[in-house]
Amino acid sequence: MKRSASEILFLGLPLLLWPLSFIVLRSYFIYAMVGSTGLLALLSLRLHPERIHWVRTRTPVLAVLGGALGAFVLYGLFVLGNIGTADLGLSSYVSNVYAMIYQASSREITIVLLALIGIFEEIYWRGALQGTVEGHPGRFQKYPWVLSTAYYTFVHISTLNPILVGAAMVVGLVTSLVADRVGISGSIVTHLLWIEAIVVFFPV
Repeated sequence: MKRSASEILFLGLPLLLWPLSFIVLRSYFIYAMVGSTGLLALLSLRLHPERIHWVRTRTPVLAVLGGALGAFVLYGLFVLGNIGTADLGLSSYVSNVYAMIYQASSREITIVLLALIGIFEEIYWRGALQGTVEGHPGRFQKYPWVLSTAYYTFVHISTLNPILVGAAMVVGLVTSLVADRVGISGSIVTHLLWIEAIVVFFPV
């Protein structure tokens, strides 16, 4: 099936935006990521709003609770991962990530920017992209979270940071499963609570 130019752009843009944000614009990383993820979210809402499943539960409250549970699990996995990272002597990679986030903005602005990145990422990765996989006949139709997690992990290889690649796989897996079960309103809650905790309030 031949894909349109807009669909190719929609699917392939992260391959350009991630190295641009993490490598080329490293000194302005957090602002670059807001722009990159914001563009992806805008494309998602413009091109494929019907693919975005906001709520899959009977009430939004259940989706929010599911998202909060996902955030608790995700943070716990990162605490365990941090112990393993230290044992492997890879802590410098973690420090590099924190330094990259903090260097361009104040704490207050960082809180806002992280929230925007979390929302925008969920709209694209676990919303429109995962919905695309779910709506496409094939072996992954019933398990769209597999491909969305794999692609999310893959684009992080361009960061040249193995810890970020591993972290992306864990974040992608948990948020994709939450979105698959309760919708992206839940995965947005997961992403927001986790990213603010791990970066700002209770870093590891």
